[in-house]
Amino acid sequence: MSGPPLFRRLATLGLVVVASVGLAVPATAAAPPSPEHCATTLRCDLGEIARMPVADRAHFVRLVQRHGTRYEPDFRRWAAIAAVLDAQRDWGVGDPGSWLAVTGSGLLEALERSLVVARRPGADDFGNPGTGEWAAYLVDLRAGRLDHRPVHDREWSAAEQVALDHGERVAGGRGLVPTSGERRFKQLTDLFRWAMQHQEELSRVLGPLAPVLWWFTDVRNEEVFRVAGAVALTISFGPPGPQALSALLQGIQRRCPTCAQPAPAT
Repeated sequence: MSGPPLFRRLATLGLVVVASVGLAVPATAAAPPSPEHCATTLRCDLGEIARMPVADRAHFVRLVQRHGTRYEPDFRRWAAIAAVLDAQRDWGVGDPGSWLAVTGSGLLEALERSLVVARRPGADDFGNPGTGEWAAYLVDLRAGRLDHRPVHDREWSAAEQVALDHGERVAGGRGLVPTSGERRFKQLTDLFRWAMQHQEELSRVLGPLAPVLWWFTDVRNEEVFRVAGAVALTISFGPPGPQALSALLQGIQRRCPTCAQPAPAT
């Protein structure tokens, strides 16, 4: 730097001040991508999806679900996932960047990338083991290998479990710790997936109550899973209280048209 010594000292001091101020200014968090952008490109990773508001994540699932018509006419196999996100929105949980959002985004990333990998085996799975599970599910669905309901539900629930467990590991790697309510909610959904894995055995044990299980595990029915999500969230983030639980159970009774009918043939 040329010029008189005093000028050089002032200039150097100015650069130090500017650099210090620049370092002191916190970086602005990147804005979350839109559901439309992610559902079009199928290139949004877990971190980007987790920054979306929960309502946007539900909308994103409904948008990517439209791609599923390649594998089944009127594909609605991910309606359950969108409905549970709706329930989270109504409860005010699953804020962007929370443990629940990051864990759940492991599932949403896997849904998105499975649509790519199912078409192009060997495509980038974004390091998510759930991607391959969901891609295999889509291929099996199109091939007719999932026409038997118990077989379908075992494969569906296994794919969801792998993807959510991956999201949980990512959340832990980021130093996120679940609240007691978030932990209970994940455990309840784990139990639900276990029930989907063992529907035939449970149906034999439940006897006349078996139709309730079949109704509760119809992943194409958004209303069912909105109610199921509300029940799980009420128990997880309660205390629920007898009145709240009674209202939910009455709602289930009103909405369950198959509860008085025999279970589907297995």
